[in-house]
Amino acid sequence: MQLHLIAFNIPFPANYGGVIDIYYKVKALHTIGVKVHLHSFEYGRATADELNDISESVTYYKRDTSLLKHTSTLPFIVNSRLNNNLLTNLLKDDFPILFEGLHCSGFAKHPSLNNRQKFIRMHNIEWQYYEHLATKELTLWKQLFFKLESWKLKRFERTILTANNIKLLTISPNDTRYFKSNYPHLSSIYVPAFHPNETVNSKLGNGNYALFHGDLSVKDNEDAALFLIDKVFKQLDCKLIIAGLNPSEKLLAKATENVVIKGNVPQHEMNDLLENAQLNILISFHSAGMKLKLLNALFKGRFCVVNQFMVDGSGLEDYCLIGADADALRQKIEQVYHLSFDESQQEKRKILLASELSNLRNVEKIYRQLALSN
Repeated sequence: MQLHLIAFNIPFPANYGGVIDIYYKVKALHTIGVKVHLHSFEYGRATADELNDISESVTYYKRDTSLLKHTSTLPFIVNSRLNNNLLTNLLKDDFPILFEGLHCSGFAKHPSLNNRQKFIRMHNIEWQYYEHLATKELTLWKQLFFKLESWKLKRFERTILTANNIKLLTISPNDTRYFKSNYPHLSSIYVPAFHPNETVNSKLGNGNYALFHGDLSVKDNEDAALFLIDKVFKQLDCKLIIAGLNPSEKLLAKATENVVIKGNVPQHEMNDLLENAQLNILISFHSAGMKLKLLNALFKGRFCVVNQFMVDGSGLEDYCLIGADADALRQKIEQVYHLSFDESQQEKRKILLASELSNLRNVEKIYRQLALSN
């Protein structure tokens, strides 16, 4: 069985949100014998020979981010990935096509692909996510860009999801409900996020710090880190480590004796930080999609303290301690900071990994849909 998979960015190294899901999805498909023809848009990341090991073929396309791409009624994230070479390559055969996100789905309604079986992986509800980004921006032009992009994405979503032979692969129970409710004519299959965890590595016993991790160049993550420093940990006698990609000067300036900021740490060091923390604290200010960093924390770390947005509609509420505000988060941290992580808690996560969040189980869902399309 062969499949075209179109990725919105180069999915290696698999070190942030969406590309983690893509990389481990391709790897799982390869493991069960599906020959994946990977098409990847190239911007901000180098080409990766490692992808050749899990793909039948790998083709790269430059993303066109020129000013002209902003002047369309199409969302910029879609219009900047419309590449005629991609369409030409898709037309060389009749294999099914998996578009990763609305970003890559610009050709899903193209007449020449009308009879092809097509899948769109919904990483979140994009127009809602961009609407949220608009509320977080301080500069007027960025607010306007995100508001306009949100409007374009909502319009594009309604248009593209009328294409023939499309099925949706949704990433969270919450998103699945949205798409089933708004597009009842489409098949919406819940396929949880793919991730790097094949075993539960949560260590028994205790650690001596709390960890917040994520892509710190993302405004939501930076705001979350600043909130934790200023509103939560300032009143706690507890060491906080903040680790992730590209921390800003503003965030780096917040480092103190009890607040350590680590930027661009290698993956092995990040794994060590996750495994040795007493608790992973993860908060967000929106509930779009599935938070892959939460899966990493659950399968590599000890206790997980989160806010409601981090787990809303994820099905993972029972595995976390949830605090609604700064005071409640402090109480949850104090509750577990000196507790020993024991075998019963470890076993609960092993059951979760072996069932709903099993990469093998979830890739078989995709395989069944591909088999139906042939």
